[in-house]
Amino acid sequence: MLGCAAQLTAQQTAQPPAPATKSGKAQIVGIVIDSLNGEYLSGADVMIEGAKATVVTDARGRFAIDGLEPGTYQLGVFHPLLDTLGLTIATQPFHVGPDSSISVLLSVPSKATIIRRSCPVRPRAQGTSAVIGRVIDPETLHPVAGAEVSIAWTQIEVSKEFGVRQSPRLIHDSTNASGAFRICGLPNSMKATLQARRGSSVTAEVPITIGEAETELFLRTLLLSRADSGTKVGNATVTGRVVLEGSPTNAGSRVEVVGTDVLALTNEKGEFTLRNLPSGSQVLLARHLGFGAEVVPVDLSAREPKQVTIKLPKFVAVIDPVVVTAKRVASLDKVGFTQRQKSGTGFYLGPERIQMMNPNRLTDILRQVPGLRIGYSPEGETVSGSRSATGSGCVQYFVDDMPWQAASPGDINNFVNAPEVVGVEVYQGPNTPPQYSRAMTDCVTIVIWTKFKIRDR
Repeated sequence: MLGCAAQLTAQQTAQPPAPATKSGKAQIVGIVIDSLNGEYLSGADVMIEGAKATVVTDARGRFAIDGLEPGTYQLGVFHPLLDTLGLTIATQPFHVGPDSSISVLLSVPSKATIIRRSCPVRPRAQGTSAVIGRVIDPETLHPVAGAEVSIAWTQIEVSKEFGVRQSPRLIHDSTNASGAFRICGLPNSMKATLQARRGSSVTAEVPITIGEAETELFLRTLLLSRADSGTKVGNATVTGRVVLEGSPTNAGSRVEVVGTDVLALTNEKGEFTLRNLPSGSQVLLARHLGFGAEVVPVDLSAREPKQVTIKLPKFVAVIDPVVVTAKRVASLDKVGFTQRQKSGTGFYLGPERIQMMNPNRLTDILRQVPGLRIGYSPEGETVSGSRSATGSGCVQYFVDDMPWQAASPGDINNFVNAPEVVGVEVYQGPNTPPQYSRAMTDCVTIVIWTKFKIRDR
């Protein structure tokens, strides 16, 4: 990783003092440029060694220190971007005289420079892009050494010779003593997930997108808690607002922390609060009927509440072309849908059959499943099992491989858009696969796969 001051330079130019009363004091002015993103580095702390002072750069990366005694000084720059890069920006010591002004230009290196210095040449690399970052403890902010950081994606190829072929890809690195990692040789233009793990502690699978330029650099700091990931509660809090595109009201959206039992419904203003959450890099999932589901990474800590804004776009149902349907079948195969279907222990609906139904609501799909009964309540349509040995008729859901926590009976029909559903598995009692078995062994288990999880790329 980059980390020594000598890798960056400071340009210092003496300026003639303005015609004013001489005070014998000196001035240092400067600009910090973010060459990585082609903009100024605002909000950076500039520390003046020799004056025991710190100033913050403005929106244009500018800073100024007045009233300095003549002498020798050195500047250092600190910013979360530099922390993620494991990078230090500092000048060489320089002298300022009485009644003088010194201009200093400091710059973060370009992505090409960072990748060239950070990534060794790999003959079998998938590309020239890279993901660089750090893993830190969410409470102490200390680096986490020895954590495994992995990036996973699916590479799908389509040709006349072999049809649709998908290849899961996984590359990983271990953090060093400063918690830094680098994953190099990645392709551009892809969606992937990033995850950190150490022992029984693991972050959520954080979604990332690598851009379309020939060489891309993605930066991410991950928060990895010391607590066992099986612990689904903690002392972190997240508040926020869900905004519905083109809607006169923002009420009634469902927000949950993926992998926990914590969820909330938004009020009229779209506001929500989730408490008692585990610390670390987590993922929020927001849903509203008639709008596309959105996932938002969130770094949680008991140190301070987190605030987020989630925008849900209107959901527009489209007929998928044949090649997209084929890709989704391949993605379903990746999550075990096809293998379980071959076992014959349940009832299965795939993308082609569901698309032929042209469903408006989730219950339009579930009506086609033997052994399910659609009823009505003041809250709307409900689903129950008709073949329960005890007659309880209970139903438990999994959506995109996660247990569905109901805020009210039958609410799944109000949050999952039927046109987003690409696969359904239904199991009766003891025939349920182990990964979907819960305490209520007599219940019907319905596993729903959506375009949110089963992507077409």
